[in-house]
Amino acid sequence: MSHIDSFQHEIVGFFAGLPVYHPLEDINGDFKCTPKHLLIGGGNGEHPALVLKNPLAAVAWFIEDSLEELDKTTIIRSEWENIIDPYLIYDSKNILAYYDWRIETYQEFAERCKSASLPNPHSTSECHLEAWLILGFGEFIYYAMPDLGDEIMSKLKKPYELFKHMRYNNIMLIPPNIPVYANQGNAFSSSHRSQISN
Repeated sequence: MSHIDSFQHEIVGFFAGLPVYHPLEDINGDFKCTPKHLLIGGGNGEHPALVLKNPLAAVAWFIEDSLEELDKTTIIRSEWENIIDPYLIYDSKNILAYYDWRIETYQEFAERCKSASLPNPHSTSECHLEAWLILGFGEFIYYAMPDLGDEIMSKLKKPYELFKHMRYNNIMLIPPNIPVYANQGNAFSSSHRSQISN
């Protein structure tokens, strides 16, 4: 049993083979987080926890990084820049928290992030690992869990119509009906859109 199993939580998916959890209550033990956070790993008894403690900053980073790709309308870009500006924190220590990580843990995690098994693996030529991780979390929240970034998301006009490409997309969701160990189950319910032709 891992530390997170002592608390109400749901599984969001898998990142580089590690579970991504959403706590459903405050956790103050091997690691600290609240229902406003996401984390990779469940702590003692599992992989050491990495907590995204500032989802709003991650969403702001993702939007800032994507502004060049967005609609060329400078009005939209300047509006979005004004919306995200209060949330842009550039110190990753205020966005990510590592609990019980050792040098070996970090090295192994970095190797996982470069794996070709990821749809969009980390490349050291692109950006630093932590920046890549924050941008990926930001993209995931933007598209899949906008309630974690609601202070930003609620202010954006047509947030999904302007994007044409995905860039990170490395948190793999679990299909419905597959048993999961999280005590509150799968965070997402989904269904297959079948094409029925007459």
